Amino acid sequence: MNEFLDSAKQIGIFIAEVIVALFFCKQYLNKYFKKTNVGKMLPKQNKLDLEILNKLEYVKEILNADRIHVYEFHNGEHYSDYRSAYKFSCTYEVFKAGNQPVQQRCTNLPTNCMPQFIHKITEDGKFVCKDLEELKESMPSTYNFKKSIDVGSFYDVAIHNKDNNIIGFIAIHWFNKTNMKTDEDTIKQLVWYVEEHLINSK
Repeated sequence: MNEFLDSAKQIGIFIAEVIVALFFCKQYLNKYFKKTNVGKMLPKQNKLDLEILNKLEYVKEILNADRIHVYEFHNGEHYSDYRSAYKFSCTYEVFKAGNQPVQQRCTNLPTNCMPQFIHKITEDGKFVCKDLEELKESMPSTYNFKKSIDVGSFYDVAIHNKDNNIIGFIAIHWFNKTNMKTDEDTIKQLVWYVEEHLINSK
């Protein structure tokens, strides 16, 4: 009888330890991996996406651009030596009717493949090129990338977060350099609009 009671006691203690362990595990998961209701978040995100795309479409028409992209910097991976592998991806795209989308070809682009281009964006806040051919010798990687998506001229301008850190850039493309049309006020308004919406989407 005593052996039976001892066995029951041991089983009871084991079950209690398991329950306590599960309780603390749940507490930890709730603390560090907060639950989010994706279903509730989607309508808000979709509304913000549509507002950004509508603004890009409007500016595309004003500037007679063939395409406008929004790129965001990110770091989803690391190199073998654990250095951060900084990249940038196109998160929004609009283009003229008849043109082809290229967004899928503009994702996870390593920043170190176009260091001069990224330097211009992050240091000067923008990079304006009226003729892509001018970059063929001086910035071949940038030239080859832009050429691969049919860019003839471009106006790329940085976007910031609420702490004024550069988080990406807007790329305005013209396929034919003679069609390039810029309006500083329109572009400034676009930058402000995209920045505000990206901040609100976080």
